[in-house]
Amino acid sequence: MDAPISLFFVVAFVFIVIVGVMWRYWQSVSEVNPSDEAMSRRIARLNDRQANRIEDELLRTRQSNEDAWRIMVERGENALRRPRYTTTRRAKERKQR
Repeated sequence: MDAPISLFFVVAFVFIVIVGVMWRYWQSVSEVNPSDEAMSRRIARLNDRQANRIEDELLRTRQSNEDAWRIMVERGENALRRPRYTTTRRAKERKQR
C-alpha cells in the first residue's frame, strides 16, 4: 500500500514541476518590453494612416486632373506637418536602452 501512495506523490511532483516550467517559459515568451510595445503602436498608427488615406466615395468617382493635383498637394502639405519616424531615430532609441 505504501508504494502506490509514494508513486502518486512522485508523479504529482513531476507534473507540478512540468507545469511550473511551462508557465515560466510562457511568461518569458509573452512578455513585451515597453519599447517594443511603443514601436508596435507606432506601426499600427502608420498602418491606419496608410489604410485610410482615401475615402470610399472619392474612390468610386472619377477625378479630374485638377482634383487629383489638389489631393496630391494637400497630402504633401500634411506630410510636412507630420513628424517622420526614421531609421536613425530608431537607432538612437535603441542606443538609449
